[in-house]
Amino acid sequence: MNLHPLVIYITGGLLLTAYGGYLLHFSLLRNNSFSFYYALANHALSTLLIIVAVLTGFSAEGLVKANSLLLTPHKVMAVILALLTLLSFIYLWIKQRDTSRKVGLVISVAGLVLTVSVILLGWRIRLTLV
Repeated sequence: MNLHPLVIYITGGLLLTAYGGYLLHFSLLRNNSFSFYYALANHALSTLLIIVAVLTGFSAEGLVKANSLLLTPHKVMAVILALLTLLSFIYLWIKQRDTSRKVGLVISVAGLVLTVSVILLGWRIRLTLV
């Protein structure tokens, strides 16, 4: 049974709202604490789910015959995204709202770019299987 599609849709949505919330907080709403804690709560949930998504992705690898030209970058970027999510959550949990604006913007933009890249490459792999 392949649980990877179910897990990645939930995780992808949480990651996009977390990094989007950070981008909104660190660019426009610096004085608003709700935007930061909203993003931090989504980040906490997505930190747990991204680990499950990577593990289910590795287990689903044997179930499908995918092109390794697309599958290898998808796996590598997903592991990098999982590490970024975990490490940035630890950093932002410790620093909270004392995080500098530049570091917050770098974390949010890097997270958004990686998340969108992993999702789009995964959809591309899914389209080649059909």
